[in-house]
Amino acid sequence: MTTKEITTEKINNSVYKTAKFEARGFVFSILYVSGKFNYVSVKKETANPFGVGREFANFDVAINSYKSKEMKSELTKLKDLFLYLIEN
Repeated sequence: MTTKEITTEKINNSVYKTAKFEARGFVFSILYVSGKFNYVSVKKETANPFGVGREFANFDVAINSYKSKEMKSELTKLKDLFLYLIEN
């Protein structure tokens, strides 16, 4: 697992943080939104521009929704990183 890139934007009093990482041979994109809106979105990056992702109320719900230890581990690391970046 390798986190490829992390970006941050502030729009309409919400902070949007995105990260891309590799797990299970695929590249995943995570969007974490906090502020006016709060949610976590997990999407598998594919050649299909209309790829479907999953949306969760928070990181804990997202982590508990996956069976793969690799996905749980990566989501936990990103949760800790994103929360640290928001606080600092």
